[in-house]
Amino acid sequence: MTQAQVQVVVVGAGPAGLSAVQRLARRGVRSVLVDDNLDAGGQTWRAGPGSLADAAGTKARAALHARSALVDHRAVHEVVALFPPRKLWVVTHDGSHQELEPDVLILAPGALEVHIPVPGWTLPGVYGVGAIQALAKGTGVVPKGPVVIAGAGPLIRLVAAQLADAGTEVVAVVDAAGPPGPRTLAAMSTAPRLLARGIRFERALQRHGIPLFRRHAISRIEGDGRAEHVLLTRLDNAWSPVAGEERRIAASTVGLGFGVRPNLELALLAGCAHRYLPLYGGWVPERDDHFETTVPGVFVVGDGGGIEGVESADAQGLIAAEAVADRLGAVPGDPAPVAAARRRRARLQRFRKGLAEWSNPQPGLYGLCQADTIVCRCEDVTAGEITRAAEWGGATAHVVKMATRAGMGLCQGRTCAAAVQALIARAGGVSPQDLVPPSRRPPLRPTALGSLIGRSATGNAALYRKETP
Repeated sequence: MTQAQVQVVVVGAGPAGLSAVQRLARRGVRSVLVDDNLDAGGQTWRAGPGSLADAAGTKARAALHARSALVDHRAVHEVVALFPPRKLWVVTHDGSHQELEPDVLILAPGALEVHIPVPGWTLPGVYGVGAIQALAKGTGVVPKGPVVIAGAGPLIRLVAAQLADAGTEVVAVVDAAGPPGPRTLAAMSTAPRLLARGIRFERALQRHGIPLFRRHAISRIEGDGRAEHVLLTRLDNAWSPVAGEERRIAASTVGLGFGVRPNLELALLAGCAHRYLPLYGGWVPERDDHFETTVPGVFVVGDGGGIEGVESADAQGLIAAEAVADRLGAVPGDPAPVAAARRRRARLQRFRKGLAEWSNPQPGLYGLCQADTIVCRCEDVTAGEITRAAEWGGATAHVVKMATRAGMGLCQGRTCAAAVQALIARAGGVSPQDLVPPSRRPPLRPTALGSLIGRSATGNAALYRKETP
């Protein structure tokens, strides 16, 4: 493993990370940008030949290339471990390893999809909505119909409209949420451009003749060896399934998407304290006004610090980079963009609150899980096994993990963690905020044994504080 001394490392080349390195470069600060993708842009601005690729991503990549003298962009480099306070192990594109220990670390890890397991969700032909969009953006490949898109929030409408525009037969959009109420619309109107974009998604469904089932969810996916049909059930105001009311729809491809949650892996490994903020996706790192965490020199920006969307991620990256540049004694910069970024984020937070109150998944959805529904796909752990372990050993994630291996598979809980936590909370009659985030241990991904010989993790305990807005 090679070692390198660098002053600033930014992990993640999505909107937040790109904004950070751009601002650092404008202040004359050199940085290393580490990202596991071939092209910068993250999931939001994914590059590719498809017509669904975002023009904003093309512009951002061009701007990054123009700053190559000050930004060392290391593509296809994946961080597999972080040891407090700021030591990184990075697997490079050729399989070799590097060790970086910067003076300042800016984490921009993005978000992970929230999955609500239902019977049949492990059948071939069932995908996360974000995965369908990423495939379409990156390769131009879209699924064959009939397609049903289900979940909650604006993304299901966007993806359904994009697929329909690309010629895919989308036969239904199933939304667990009801129509947004006056209070929600008032909050979302603080960002009129984003609200108008959401209205365009809704009208696109109408233009394509795609039926929208509000306050419904998929209760079961059926098929002989792959998805063939879905069963829809109506939900009550708590988003719990209403027994006895089902509708059957043919579907060879099913997209499930219930929003996203912060990717906490690296912040947890760094030892950052966290708090529970349901409006921002659950557990989030504690941060100050410059997005520095409780670990000095470690910043978290973008959705990895709380779900606020792409425009807020851009603002956060700029604000954090400004603070870093000031700390390093860089040449003075124009303060106007930073002030504008703070105002923009404040406005977007009001929008986010309204959006979350309308579309954040409610606990009643987990009533869709049957005892034999697989929740942890890596280890084939069912909802019944998780519930029994929680009832037997107490409602703690550690006990359930040890008893069932839920979250110990190849993905390390990236897919199932939210569902496992929710089922433990239901079984124990407690709030999810009473359960600390699942622990993380290095390496985060499969890593060659040779790189680990003679290495050991040092103090990795994180502190947690519960707080609701």
